[in-house]
Amino acid sequence: MKVFPRRRGAVLVNSALGVALLGAAALAYTVLDDGSGTTAAKAPVRTATVTKGTVLATVSGTGTLASPTDAAQDFTTGGRLTAVKVAVGDQVTKGQVLATVDTTAAQQQVDAAQAALNTASVNLTKARAGVTTTTVQQLPAKANGSSGSSGGGTSGANGTGSTGSRGAGGSSASAPAADPSGQTAPSAQATVPAAPAAVPEPQTTTISTTKVDEAAVAQAEQQLATAQTNLSNAQTALAGTTLTASVDGTVASVAAKAGDTVGSTGGGSSTTGTKSTGSSATAPSGFIVLTNPTGMQVTANFSELDSLKLKKGEAATVTLNAQSDSKFNASVLSVSPLPVSGSGGGAAAVQYSATLQISGDTSKLRTGLSATVSVVTGEADNALSLPTSALSGTGSSRTATVVHQDGTTDRVTVEVGVEGDTTVQVLTGLNEGDKVELASTSGSNGFPNGSFPGANGGQGGRNGGGAGAGAGVAGIGGGAAAGGAGAARGGGR
Repeated sequence: MKVFPRRRGAVLVNSALGVALLGAAALAYTVLDDGSGTTAAKAPVRTATVTKGTVLATVSGTGTLASPTDAAQDFTTGGRLTAVKVAVGDQVTKGQVLATVDTTAAQQQVDAAQAALNTASVNLTKARAGVTTTTVQQLPAKANGSSGSSGGGTSGANGTGSTGSRGAGGSSASAPAADPSGQTAPSAQATVPAAPAAVPEPQTTTISTTKVDEAAVAQAEQQLATAQTNLSNAQTALAGTTLTASVDGTVASVAAKAGDTVGSTGGGSSTTGTKSTGSSATAPSGFIVLTNPTGMQVTANFSELDSLKLKKGEAATVTLNAQSDSKFNASVLSVSPLPVSGSGGGAAAVQYSATLQISGDTSKLRTGLSATVSVVTGEADNALSLPTSALSGTGSSRTATVVHQDGTTDRVTVEVGVEGDTTVQVLTGLNEGDKVELASTSGSNGFPNGSFPGANGGQGGRNGGGAGAGAGVAGIGGGAAAGGAGAARGGGR
């Protein structure tokens, strides 16, 4: 058959397309091959070496700073402000006068209470003295005795004698003198009447009786005690008209000015310490607020699992979120046994708060600064360790694959201790310098086995995959060839 020139051109085009088709099929087979053949290079084994060092186990939480010496200063006695002696930013010392209110009413209460106390004291003295009653009684009379005397006669030289007698009344009579004629002459006799006996005056005695009413004494004592309490309260109220600083610090706020009326707290003049709710801190509020960074603390929230690892006294590091290069040492003061308010509801994770004491210079810290807290819950010094990823399993007993110098491997059991963030302490099973195989996580191109996900699945094996790929490329080439033939035919016409 005679081949016309145009037909010859079509044959040449189809021949070139066939050669291109065969090249495309070979290229597809090469690209989609997973490298599992004998010519594929084997990935190198990754190992980790057992070394000595420090293993730290830590837990982290977030919270805010608060000073326990921040204090709200309030009057115990309200009234009209007569003076405010400080301004925001002033440095004050404990006991310094901050402000005063009018003392008129308070002084009147003190005076009245003092007068009541004086009266109660006098009443108690009277009650204890009691009532004294005086009576006069006559003593019984004593009986009087009698006495008498008699005299004997005597005779004279002339043979005459005289006799005399003394009666009971004490009178006496003398005999008449003898007359020389021998008769007795009458004699005058004087009669003295007897004096009446003396009557003694009656004798008396005075008797005093004192009676104390115990009920009246008890009542007077109670009244005195009440008066003393009232005076003490009145004096306290008077002292409360002057507000003094309870701590050293810096004035953070002043709520009123002279001439304004302020209320009273009804209790102490200060409220010390910043209240913490979970990881948030609320500064105290009052007429005047003093801040003091001395003894700064941080309250942070931890997950329920991490909170179980926290213990009082554990060391920690506090990092300010606003200044990541500002780090402070701290220690755990307490761990709350109750969950943070609001945590655990719905899908929210349960959290527990812990309070830590910051050490070092805290003079530049402020209440309310946010911070990240890292607490060391376990530590092993000069211990054998290796990356956690070199071990398989969980708990204290795990397994590892030791790689020897000749390339052989052994599977061994490893007992572990402190588990850090990235490393774990080795207790038994491995020695310093041992090389342990790490789990293979990626190939040369970043994917397991070095192939793209799904590339091998479409092949179903070398033969099936090659056939499928070849069919696809052949289809493309066939279409091109058909197009070329059509073009050639069109040209032939």
